[in-house]
Amino acid sequence: CSSLTCFLIYFSRLEMKHFLRKLLGLLFSYMSWTCGIILAMSRSWRVWEVDSEIVPMVSIGLWEVFYIQDLNISGVLVKMGQVCVMDGSWALPDEITYAQELIVLANLMKSVVLSFGTTTLWVSWIKAPYPEFLRMYYRICTHLLLLSSCCTLSAVIWNFSADFSGETTFDFPESFPVKKEALIRERGSYVLPLAITTTFLSVISAFSFLFERYLLTQIHVEPTILGRSSKQRV
Repeated sequence: CSSLTCFLIYFSRLEMKHFLRKLLGLLFSYMSWTCGIILAMSRSWRVWEVDSEIVPMVSIGLWEVFYIQDLNISGVLVKMGQVCVMDGSWALPDEITYAQELIVLANLMKSVVLSFGTTTLWVSWIKAPYPEFLRMYYRICTHLLLLSSCCTLSAVIWNFSADFSGETTFDFPESFPVKKEALIRERGSYVLPLAITTTFLSVISAFSFLFERYLLTQIHVEPTILGRSSKQRV
């Protein structure tokens, strides 16, 4: 009885470790999705220092531009944050236009991964006998995570290189308080490190799903091999 009890405890611990490994892989997906949302909402894709006493610095995102404007109100100098939505009056370069689509696509793919990954975790928790279902979902999650990583990294690196090489055609509209010609220098921001972190989390999660699919394949193959060997002995 004691041996049986020890075996059951050991087996339950193995199952718990297996479940925690799946949970950790899904947690990486949620973290990557969160970083992707922060990346999409960020107004610091480009941080420009300009030669202007009114607007000394401009932060440019994918959809909005933020700047702090010094206003003289009743003889008092007040700093006010201003947000401008980049509509059709803005001359948006290709790197920003494509980055908008790539980042949205990456976040949509990771949303699908979260849905599928949560479903597979629930199926594993209730120990439902659906190995083919799990293998298919793991494969889809792996492909989507790797593809979303490529989209995120491509969008950020393209914008980073275009900004710091000076090859961008981005320009402010006529109604904007400063002109592009007033640009002094470009400043680095957290966007590139955040994109690398997002990609790293997605790749780790993808390999986690890939490993789970490999384990399911091994579990399916071993009984088949044992069955064939027993038939040969008979």
